[in-house]
Amino acid sequence: MDFDEVTGLQEHPAWRLLRADHAPLVLAFCGTVFVDENARGVPEAVLVSRLDDQLYDLNERGSGPFPRPAGTYLTEWTNNGWLRKYYPPGEDEAHFDATSALEKAVAWVRGLPVRSFIGTESRLNTIVALLRQMAFGTETDPQARIDELRRERDDIDTQIAQLLAGEVEMLSPLALLDRYQQVETTAVDLLRDFREVEANLRELDRRLRHDVATAEGGKGDLLATFLMDREAIAESDQGKSFQTFFDYLLSPQRQDELRDLLGQVSQLPQLDGKINRNLMKIPFAWLEAAENTQNTVRQLTEQLRRFLTERGHDENRRVLDLVRSIQRRVAELDGHHDLPGLELDIPQVELALPMERRLYMPIERVELDSTIEEALADAAELDVSALLGGVSVDPEILAAQVTTTLHASPSRQATLASVLEQHPLTRGLAELLAYFQLARPGLDVVIDPDRTWELVYDRVGADGRTAATVPRVTFVLNEGGEAATEGERP
Repeated sequence: MDFDEVTGLQEHPAWRLLRADHAPLVLAFCGTVFVDENARGVPEAVLVSRLDDQLYDLNERGSGPFPRPAGTYLTEWTNNGWLRKYYPPGEDEAHFDATSALEKAVAWVRGLPVRSFIGTESRLNTIVALLRQMAFGTETDPQARIDELRRERDDIDTQIAQLLAGEVEMLSPLALLDRYQQVETTAVDLLRDFREVEANLRELDRRLRHDVATAEGGKGDLLATFLMDREAIAESDQGKSFQTFFDYLLSPQRQDELRDLLGQVSQLPQLDGKINRNLMKIPFAWLEAAENTQNTVRQLTEQLRRFLTERGHDENRRVLDLVRSIQRRVAELDGHHDLPGLELDIPQVELALPMERRLYMPIERVELDSTIEEALADAAELDVSALLGGVSVDPEILAAQVTTTLHASPSRQATLASVLEQHPLTRGLAELLAYFQLARPGLDVVIDPDRTWELVYDRVGADGRTAATVPRVTFVLNEGGEAATEGERP
């Protein structure tokens, strides 16, 4: 890094946080809430309450003074780029989340204290394993790959032989602690990387909104710019790595394997007292962070869709206004014969190239055989019952059943339930739906969707019964006349 580059970084939010007067308060409080607890999208009321308790405790201990209200501090931290304040869709309460700059500052400060144990073996093994994978993955000589695979096979055979002989080599407590610290550090770094990817996508979303608000030209150039930026993020090394990691998280088998391994490691007696219980929640934290990043991508897509829709409506409205203005002008000039004009004779040449003519296509003659004796002979053996096995419901019979029930009722009213008590369903659902469609002179069908009842009836052509929840239906003889009797037809 050169001098000018370092000088420009002095305005970075993480650098300004480290230089702030109340930096310990920001790093301690936000580091606990957003890094240790991995909280995302904390409601404003919850965050203000927690910060108010923190300020009260610090002032009581004499670590202050912090005289301002908690909300004022949150507003200042948001304006400085250490917190992000936003409103989730469908909610009217503000939520807060940490920014990538805050996480970088917290990680740097937490790396300052002297550690009692610094593991190097596991990191060296990781470096060697990664170098071996890169060298082996780019090897074009098949024989070299075969030799490497045989070497790995010999190592595995040697380990199997040692185990069969009773020689079990165990990792020492120091080696276990070394590897556990590397796992913990890498897991936290992954969460920080998620926030950085999400911050890059939000910056693209912010730039798109700004361009949409200030765009005056055609939407083609703006759309091309957006797609190029979106494609650049997706095709970048960071974007590809994130997508691969997200696909890995979506695998249920790999999630179960990861949780099982974390559970086994947390039970190791060699690591007693050194286990970070928050590490057990890290798979869920990864999923939540990845989902937040995907939500940002969906918001980008929705923003683009709204932009195209709004600009399309605006342009269509503009075209219609122009067409109508032309029509009004033509109507105003109707009847004027002394208008200036100009006639142009445009010469045209009719070209007919031989190769443009269609080739001759002979007509295929289809011969029809009108003899049907053989077809009739085969048809006698066919089973056509499946074609005629449909359910047929006669609405006239249903209307007669309803009319009979209404005449027997003193109030000239009857519910569908009372009709079906006297005349149970024999055709299943088709017959039930037919009752809702009865339309006869003198018969009113009143449907109350707010009141329902459950009907149980026998299945048609199968064993068992079926339950249906239907709205309350009431049949009424209206005042204009009576419904048709059983023998009548409307």
